[in-house]
Amino acid sequence: MAEEPGNIQDSTTIRSKLYVQSGLMEPALFKYADDSNIVIPVWANGECRTDLVDLFLTWTKDNGMVCNSSKCKELVFRKKGCNQNIELVNNIPQCTVLPILGITFQSNGKYSEHVRSKLTKANKCLYILRSLRKEGICQEELDHLFKSIVLPNFTYGLSVFGASDSDLTNIQNFLERCFKRKYISNIVNIRKLLEEADKKIYRTRLDQPEYPLSEILPKKDQKYNLRKRNVIYPRVHSERFKNTFVNRLVFKYSDI
Repeated sequence: MAEEPGNIQDSTTIRSKLYVQSGLMEPALFKYADDSNIVIPVWANGECRTDLVDLFLTWTKDNGMVCNSSKCKELVFRKKGCNQNIELVNNIPQCTVLPILGITFQSNGKYSEHVRSKLTKANKCLYILRSLRKEGICQEELDHLFKSIVLPNFTYGLSVFGASDSDLTNIQNFLERCFKRKYISNIVNIRKLLEEADKKIYRTRLDQPEYPLSEILPKKDQKYNLRKRNVIYPRVHSERFKNTFVNRLVFKYSDI
């Protein structure tokens, strides 16, 4: 039986269409987010930690899941001057530094380790830019690469670790060196990027009442924009605490 030339399709085209159709009908790959974080405020004896971890282990068992305790770690955030010995829970090791979702947290509440690791990673990325520049890449493409592989090391989570002015200064010094060495044609101001990120998050809170920050930030007494500030500011005892994420939103952007 003869077929018209316009209706003849090769086997590759047919297999491609079948692959797309089967992919749309029934996904072949599933990804489960199985990492869990438990945040527990500890008061005197710390027994609440043991109770909550045991409750979590019971919940995983009842739901047909297995908790791999060998991969579990505990990070204890301590106040300044607190040297209380906190016992282990189910032999879970305690650590002073723990990366969570790309941000390195420290037991002292600082982010100097995170900034140091990101500076090291960004400095390694400059080798790629140097190699491409030797091959004759133009400045416009070099700018695009810098913003794609170097700058995201500092913009990701910037609102979280941007409380320390000394850490921001270290990042700014790195960016200025990159500008002097022509890795980027325009100088980047990390503090300006921090301000833009904070304002974006704050506006999202205003546009979405169900946003998690809506329950944390203080609310205004009325909707009029008066000259006198009418929000209740938290009590702060240090400039660093004032520059933490939530306090920064309250003190700087509460009138937006």
